[in-house]
Parts: sequence; C-alpha cells; structure tokens
Amino acid sequence: MKALIVHVYAILLGILIGLVSWLFLLVVYRGIHFVWHTVPERIDIPFYAVFVPVLVGIVIGSLQQRYGRMPRLMPEILEERKTSGRIDYRTIGFTTVTALLVLVGGASLGPEAALVGIVGGLTTWFSERLRYVRRELNELQEVGHSVVLGIVFNAPLFGALAAEETEHKKQPMLNLVATIAGLGTFYLLNRVDERPPFIIKFPTIDSFQFSPAILLIIVTGMAFGWFYLVGEHALLQLSARVPIFPLALLGGIGIGAMAYFYPDLLFSGEETILEYFEEWTRIPMFTLLFFSLMKLVFTAFCLATGWRGGHIYPLLFSSFTLGYFFSLWFNLDGTLAVVIATSALLATVMRQPLAVIVLLVLFFPPNSWLYVFGIVAIVSRIPLPAFVQHPVNN
Repeated sequence: MKALIVHVYAILLGILIGLVSWLFLLVVYRGIHFVWHTVPERIDIPFYAVFVPVLVGIVIGSLQQRYGRMPRLMPEILEERKTSGRIDYRTIGFTTVTALLVLVGGASLGPEAALVGIVGGLTTWFSERLRYVRRELNELQEVGHSVVLGIVFNAPLFGALAAEETEHKKQPMLNLVATIAGLGTFYLLNRVDERPPFIIKFPTIDSFQFSPAILLIIVTGMAFGWFYLVGEHALLQLSARVPIFPLALLGGIGIGAMAYFYPDLLFSGEETILEYFEEWTRIPMFTLLFFSLMKLVFTAFCLATGWRGGHIYPLLFSSFTLGYFFSLWFNLDGTLAVVIATSALLATVMRQPLAVIVLLVLFFPPNSWLYVFGIVAIVSRIPLPAFVQHPVNN
C-alpha cells in the first residue's frame, strides 16, 4: 500500500513539476525575446547588447552578495541531498529570480541545474507535510531530478537514467512514471505557446566512411572534454578568491563583450544550433572550430563568475560545431562526423554512459547508433588523465 501511495504521489509531483518547468521555461523564452529582440527593434540604443549583461551582472552581484551564490550547481544540490536528505526551500524565490536573470542575460548556460534546485526545494516542502511519504523523501527528491532532466531535454528515459547514474539508486520505474507524467503535462501546456522542443533529427548517414579521421575526431572530442573540465576547475579556483559583486560584474562585462563580437555564442546554444543545422556548410571551416572551443571557454567563464546554470546544452553546441568542422575538413558525411564528436565529448565530460546514449539516440538516426554505443561505452571507461582527474575530484 505504501508503495502505491508513493507512486501516486510521484505522478502528482511529476505533474506539478511539469507545470513549474513550463512556467519557468516560458518566462525564459519570452524574456530573451523581449530583451534581445523586441526592445532593440523598437528603441535605438547604442551598444545596447553590451550594456544589458553588465546591468544584469550588477543585479546578480547585489543579490548574491546578500543571499549567497545562487542558483546552485548540480553537484552542490546533489551533495546537499546526500548529506541532509533534503533540499532547502527557503531560497526558492531568490534562486528563481537569479536563474532567470542568468538565462535571460545571455549566459552560455542551460536551465537544468536551476530547475533541479527549484523543484527539489518544492519536493522537500511538500514531502515534509505529507506524513505518508516522509520516509520516502529521498526517493521523491530523485524523482524531481529525473522529471526536470526529462522535460528540459524532451527525453523521459534520459531523465530517469541520468538521475539513476548520478545518485546510484535503484528506482528507475518510479523516476520514469513521474517523468512521463511531468513531460505529458509540459507537452499539453506547451501547445499554448507552441515552442518547438530542441531535438534535431539528423539525416541518415549516406555512406559509412572508414578513415583515420574517425580516430582523430574521437581523440579531439576527448581532448576538448578534458580542456573543458580543467578550464572550468581552474577558473572556479581563481574566482573563489574574488568578492561576489565584482565577480558577477566581471561576468556581465565578459558576456557583453561576447554579445558585441560573437553573439552566436550567447545563451545555451539551443536556437543557434538549430540555425547552424540548416546552414553549416556555408560557415567558414575554422569559424566552426573556433566557436566550438570558445563555447567551452565561455561556459566555464560564466560559471566561474557567478552566472550559474547547466552545461549540457553548451556541450552539445560545442560538439555539433566540432563535428561540422571535421566534416568540412575531411569531406566526411556531416551526420557521421557530428555523431562521433558528440559521443566522444559528452562521454568524456558527463561520465554517465547510459544517459548519454539515451540522449544522443534522440538526435541521431538508427544507422548511427552503433557508433554512439561503441564510442560512449569505450570513452566513458577511459580514466581521466592525471592533470584532469586530480583537479576535478579535489
């Protein structure tokens, strides 16, 4: 009977999280469109795109100076859950406002980390008030993690497996049921504003080309993953000694500079990669390589300067542009090159093979899945080099 109650509550919780996630992502979408398109189209303000992130950086710095560094990163949220069995919900309002400012302000980050913290706090609040599920609080916390990832990436099974691999718990069915309920709610609500989900359907690989270039793409994808992990850790270590307010302001200045010179690198990369999907053959080859590398640097910079969020979408952007670069360089099938680069880079950074595989098969055609399975399975088991493993784990 208790198991049935927990499953019913998980479904209700999934529906609630679907509603909260839809509202949050709707505000982000509308906010970006209003700030970055509507206003500059109606009012001619010199250097508008530069001033917006600086102003947002001042607001973020002021809020963080008073309330602490928010929104929290995924490892911080999971560590709190592991040590205390709950997620503090007293800062949900502040977390939500700060997360919205970060995403609308142009940071190269995705919404998943902030949403996991928000719904985790809501889950704690509700669970502590229902005597039938207090003992199952930890399980329900994992459900919140699963539902958010499933909604953000339009992949119920990815959400369930990502939570499972991250937290090493054995309740995939509870996660999956709640995620399907949350995703169904999100789909129904999403029909109101008709925002297309970010799942690109890559064309079938025309021909399987076996060449040394494939090995080079795998090694480069792994190297880019190592570069990101080391860079993120190094910048976080350096920024830890800088006071919160000037740090957030520095982030705003950096994002403003990026908005002036390379606006394609702003935000999570979701909409930009949809554009590149149609016109990548017309983009200069080394521009693709430069953008792939700079996206990683820019994402680490945003995280280190207090503009906090998730990094999965930026990693996808970097992987796709890296694959397109190699496709042009070696005259390889575009889908094949992107499959190889993305599988290698994501497996290196995320270290969650099942979740990565489930996510990537949504993008790539069935005749590429053997590459996905093989590369992810092998790369995720290759130990990180000492210069990567040491700083990341300590």
